[in-house]
Amino acid sequence: MSLSRFSYIILSLIVFVSCSNKHPKEYVDTLTELGWEKEIPDSVFVLFTSVNQCSPCEQEIEEWNSKYANSNKVILIVNEKYVSNFENYLTANSIKLFSIQDEKGLFRKRELIPFLPYKILIYDDKVIDLGELGKD
Repeated sequence: MSLSRFSYIILSLIVFVSCSNKHPKEYVDTLTELGWEKEIPDSVFVLFTSVNQCSPCEQEIEEWNSKYANSNKVILIVNEKYVSNFENYLTANSIKLFSIQDEKGLFRKRELIPFLPYKILIYDDKVIDLGELGKD
């Protein structure tokens, strides 16, 4: 077996294993633990950020905000320890998305997302990784 074929098999196995253990219930339970009280729709985009992100990430959040403000189709999770910083971030950026403060970084601690900023789609019984915010 050539090295490239071996590498391809290992990479495929890693991707399969990392995607196969994600279940929407883990995400919904964590959202509930953070204070989400609404019913999760059949499909919802979840955006993860912190108050200090890169310009392309902020631009993408602005686009989501302009299209889905006050909608239950997008949830913004802000990884921030202090309430005042969280509230200032939302106010300074005129964010009208449903937003939740993740003061303990639960999504990262539970390895539900690989890094910040990140985005996922919870759809039916699946979690689809959409990758880094601010990247195409």
